[in-house]
Amino acid sequence: MRKSSIVSAMIEEEKKGMDYYCSSEDKIILKMMCDEINRHLGICIRYLAEIDSRDLSGSGWVMAKYISRFKSESVRAYLIPQIVADKVNDREQIILSLYKHFKESDEYISDMGKPSPAHIYVRYDNAFRRMKPKRFKKELLELVRNPRDAFYLPFTTRMLASWQIPELPDYLIGFLNDLTPESVGLSEGAELFYPSFDYIKRDLIFTAIDCIKYYNDQKFYRLINQYSLSDDIDISKLAKKACDYMEKHIKNGQ
Repeated sequence: MRKSSIVSAMIEEEKKGMDYYCSSEDKIILKMMCDEINRHLGICIRYLAEIDSRDLSGSGWVMAKYISRFKSESVRAYLIPQIVADKVNDREQIILSLYKHFKESDEYISDMGKPSPAHIYVRYDNAFRRMKPKRFKKELLELVRNPRDAFYLPFTTRMLASWQIPELPDYLIGFLNDLTPESVGLSEGAELFYPSFDYIKRDLIFTAIDCIKYYNDQKFYRLINQYSLSDDIDISKLAKKACDYMEKHIKNGQ
């Protein structure tokens, strides 16, 4: 199927409120924003599906102007990639502030009656990875000390580990040893939430192993090596690969 046909189908889904849902209040703001983008770029867009699928280079500053006016965290998420791609001024601060707003929203944690927020947090994670905002490393570290945020932001957590921030290993070891449903926001009725606690716990093991390998210390090596004996084949494989990485770098004193 041609891309134009795919976008057309996505627009039809959006019109029916089946995808790219936008409230009546947000639709007013969306129209204002699209009108300004159209005037600036000499194009004609009207839908979130178009924003999410088309190359709109040069429109990021317009999206940054309107993004905080939308109530829906989902709608805001669709605008993030263009703001990053266009290297809008203060984009790091804008997106960090938006993520903190997302943390306080009803869309932050999903139960079985609500859609998964994956389409939201994946865009933030990719944004932080692309921007590499070292001047905000303390703020990002404060985010990922929360295990749910580390689960939502695995690329960001790995980026921080590659910078060898000294406080991070303590958080990662906590994810391996002290994780509870409560610590990931599932204090009541954990079985009603998606992703499940077991899914989050397993995913954080992958993140922790892949991050701790950057810290060239024998105690961390011994910790990761324990997971090479895991009954979970994927975890065992990753742990062995991480140990190989550490052996090389510890030997070379890097």
